[in-house]
Amino acid sequence: MLNDEQKMIFYGAIQLKTKMLSNKKNKEGSAFFYGVILIVFLMMTQSAIASDETKILQKATESPLSVSAKPSVGVYYYPWYRGDGSRSWFRRNRWRRSMRLHLKNPQKPKSGLYDSRDPKVIADHIEQSVRGGISFWAVSWWGPGEDTDDTFKNKILKHPDSSKLKYAILYESTGRLGRFSRPNYKRWISDLEYLKKNYFDDPRYLNINGRPVIFVYLSREYFRNKGQNALKQMRDKFPEIYLVGDDVFYGDGITEYKAEWARNFDAVTAYDVYGQSIGKLGGTRKAVEFLANNYRQAKKAANSVGTAFMPAIAPGYNDTAARKGHPGRARYFTDVENSKEGDIFREMLRKAALPNIDPSCDNIIMVTSFNEWYEDSQIEATAGTSPASSTDDSKSGTYYTGGQRYVDYGYLYLDILKEEIPESK
Repeated sequence: MLNDEQKMIFYGAIQLKTKMLSNKKNKEGSAFFYGVILIVFLMMTQSAIASDETKILQKATESPLSVSAKPSVGVYYYPWYRGDGSRSWFRRNRWRRSMRLHLKNPQKPKSGLYDSRDPKVIADHIEQSVRGGISFWAVSWWGPGEDTDDTFKNKILKHPDSSKLKYAILYESTGRLGRFSRPNYKRWISDLEYLKKNYFDDPRYLNINGRPVIFVYLSREYFRNKGQNALKQMRDKFPEIYLVGDDVFYGDGITEYKAEWARNFDAVTAYDVYGQSIGKLGGTRKAVEFLANNYRQAKKAANSVGTAFMPAIAPGYNDTAARKGHPGRARYFTDVENSKEGDIFREMLRKAALPNIDPSCDNIIMVTSFNEWYEDSQIEATAGTSPASSTDDSKSGTYYTGGQRYVDYGYLYLDILKEEIPESK
């Protein structure tokens, strides 16, 4: 489609041609004419490119939300915490695996070092979720009769406030399907039978297009170029399941997400935000740009085979009190002067998540996580009473923090969600 400027150039060239060709003996004029045509063509091409670039820039600066595009926010929720009264030493001491308890000025959840089964804690977490505009919890599930199953089924869903949210299963594949190198799918179908019997018919269970949703953790390790028979069995026996794969991950900047990988799922997402952003590039703006580019490409690939895409964001990451090998990242930009707590989360939401929401899966944005304190990816409210700390109780004084500043942030992340997504469902 020509714009007005291009039309003027084109019609001017036509008039010039008419005038020249009226004198057929003027060979020089004819040669001159074709030279003019070439110049006009180049000018039009350059003009069209410039016009397209302008449109792209305009598109990038427009708000990613329209009136009809209302994002739905989901969070990964962990019901595995136990208080001091637990008979299990491991469960009582799980909280020690939280980096924030090792700070010089320890920072605790608003609910204290809680027991996930406590009705007051469940009520507080639901209230916090409503405050942040969160629509649903994807609840960590480790198998029938296991602790998380009991807490979800008999404590959370039986709580009088539970109807304020929707709920889905986060299928913990590492606890159900074995090792990456030699996965065992013998529990897969029986697990789905159990979930159907105990959860899917609950009116509070999350549905997309009338189908119950299951998130599969690390699907890329269990169902990429393997596990196809297990997936076929699932489709044959439970065609109603809406399967969401934790499938999008590429931190090397070279390997792009392939459409063929997305065919296995109804939607794909990324649990590990850290590994393809701030883990690789530090707390920098470039890390957020890298994540946004990953999501744009992954969404395009998934959509090309009819699979939906759910972008995901995270506030930060630090698992140094639980395991080794991952550099901790605080929650502010290290390459922006005077950057403050929450800036990375807000920028991920604006630049990586909102521009990549997908109406075919209800414009869902996932947050890693509501309360995974071991990895310091939680947005759950803290007490907000301790001074900021950059030192800890290690021998070096900075083993856990890496010298970075950690803030007792209170309701900050829930309020960022509400501010940035005012129309969230």
